Amino acid sequence: MLWNQFIGITMLLYALTNPVGAIPIFLVITRQAGSANIHRIIVLACTAVAVFFVGAAVLGKEILGFFNVGLNDFRIAGGLLALVIALEMFQAQSGKFIQSPSGVDSSEVDIHGMAITPFAFPLLVGPAEVSIIITLSNDNPGWLSKALLAAASLSATFLIGVTLWTAAAIERFLGKTGINVITRIMALIVAAIGVNFIMTGLRSELPGLAG
Repeated sequence: MLWNQFIGITMLLYALTNPVGAIPIFLVITRQAGSANIHRIIVLACTAVAVFFVGAAVLGKEILGFFNVGLNDFRIAGGLLALVIALEMFQAQSGKFIQSPSGVDSSEVDIHGMAITPFAFPLLVGPAEVSIIITLSNDNPGWLSKALLAAASLSATFLIGVTLWTAAAIERFLGKTGINVITRIMALIVAAIGVNFIMTGLRSELPGLAG
């Protein structure tokens, strides 16, 4: 049972961050970085994502309490944001505001800045991921559940890192069409999760809907 939850949460976070769909954008913004710097960017970006995931998993209840937000409100908001993310994945819009640092020498590339923003935030992690992890954390308040969520977060981050590390090979193998197909499959999963979150929140707030 725990193993199934671990796999499910890992794949949920992987689908939400959609590193496969981010490959073309990643290759564009790191074009002038050089191979050594690209690897450093991947490590830094994944470290930032892991810290954020684990922090949200462990402190989910405290975060909601600090902002005085109800769990069901947050669940519905997270579901709506997940639907928005799914629509953007269908339309391949996630990188429309990202620009390539063309004409910049690899020694001049801002590695830390590029890894944290725009890549880790908001390209991989945004409001939808925040909402989903905090909601999962509050749904499973015990420390064993939080440890499972944190472990799944680290597992998802590892898969993200592997995907980015082999980004060029994946793009050559799948091509643009293959990447778009996988992105749209992930979009369906994310959309279904978003609908589930919304319906669960609405049923809790409006019990009449359950009948």
